Amino acid sequence: MSASDFIEEEGAVPAGFQPMSRPGFVNNCGGVYVNLERRVVAARVLEEHLNPLGIAHGGFLATLVDTGFGTAIKLTAGSELPPATINLDMDYLSPALPGRWIEVHVQIHKLGRSICVASCDLLDGDKLLARGKGTFINNTRSLHGRAQ
Repeated sequence: MSASDFIEEEGAVPAGFQPMSRPGFVNNCGGVYVNLERRVVAARVLEEHLNPLGIAHGGFLATLVDTGFGTAIKLTAGSELPPATINLDMDYLSPALPGRWIEVHVQIHKLGRSICVASCDLLDGDKLLARGKGTFINNTRSLHGRAQ
């Protein structure tokens, strides 16, 4: 069953997703969910996510993508803490509309001891909204003061 199957019922959250509880900035974004089994981060585009044009703000989408990267890398590496972003590139291809359920699907290309490289698709069902690429520093002693 795809995410687009749930759009008809406003506010419905697809099976397998749970609210993301993470301290700090992401909690202030509101309505961010994670499917740990699929390693997918998602959100329903809410009014507070919109820019003056009435579509999801690019900063919100970049936050969702960055959170998706961190979650996928953390789960794949088996780390207690997520990595830190060194570089994040976004290509916005289509607007994310109010009420839509959007998902971040991450592909990890290199998971090294200290550096990770990944890309992702931000999707509304089968529709590609944005592509992201990122480079990350893994959970290292220099980042957190202790190895994980």
